[in-house]
Amino acid sequence: MLPDWLPSALTLAGSSYQNDIATLHELFVNDFVGTTPAVIEGYNILVNNRTDPAWNHEYTYGFTHMITRGEGERSIDYDRAKKLPWVRAILDNYTSPEVTAFWYSRPKADRLYLWLQELDFVVILTPLVGKRASSTSDRIIVTAYCIDSGRQYELKRMLKKASKIL
Repeated sequence: MLPDWLPSALTLAGSSYQNDIATLHELFVNDFVGTTPAVIEGYNILVNNRTDPAWNHEYTYGFTHMITRGEGERSIDYDRAKKLPWVRAILDNYTSPEVTAFWYSRPKADRLYLWLQELDFVVILTPLVGKRASSTSDRIIVTAYCIDSGRQYELKRMLKKASKIL
């Protein structure tokens, strides 16, 4: 059952690729570009606004990495893309009991995992570094995706080793 704060997944035509991308991009802009950033524990949550050369610099990495999958050449993942409306809702409701939120230490930087275990979906954040970082309180969305059984096992293992559980 969906939590009452979680919007329904999108219904995408699948037969009109360009229309689907346009619909997804409009939602992305409304949720992440044309609005105040979400805030988690005082951290501003931003998206990667560098243009993605794999998409002819027409779209940003922040957008493409929430709707596509793959190493190197990425292609649209319709299951992931349909759940794009969930990303902002999860950020805004990360303290809800349906969200398992935990920090996991990685060699380059800790990552914050916001995991909807019942619905097999996760949003991953990391500290923003470099010129774009206005302060140490900025975080950037790495990706968001549907979890398969193998990845579910890995997330459970990471949760047991979490450096902090929210």
